Amino acid sequence: MSGEADEIDTSVSDSATQDAPETGRGGTRATSAGTDGEVTPPQADTPVSPDGEQDGPALAMHTTDDAERLDGLLAQVRADLAGQNRSTVEHGLRQRLGQVGLQLDDDEVARLVDELAGTD
Repeated sequence: MSGEADEIDTSVSDSATQDAPETGRGGTRATSAGTDGEVTPPQADTPVSPDGEQDGPALAMHTTDDAERLDGLLAQVRADLAGQNRSTVEHGLRQRLGQVGLQLDDDEVARLVDELAGTD
């Protein structure tokens, strides 16, 4: 390689980008080029997503209780940290607990770490 960037072949059509709707991040409409090449903002009454179509994240779709969140968290930690030592498992577990806002006492954390690290 010469160390220079390869030239981009603009004759190749990428259907994923050619057919993409004019949406920006979070499902908001992006600006579009007008007929004379000027960029025009979207109209205020332009819908963000077509009816019946979701093109952005849907947050808080389902409510969960702490036990369900803990079960899901433990499944993730078990999958992600399988075979790791006790210290790594404890660090990962405490980090994940903090991320989801669950608080457990030290005895419960120690019990879960023993279970996850296979030392129970």
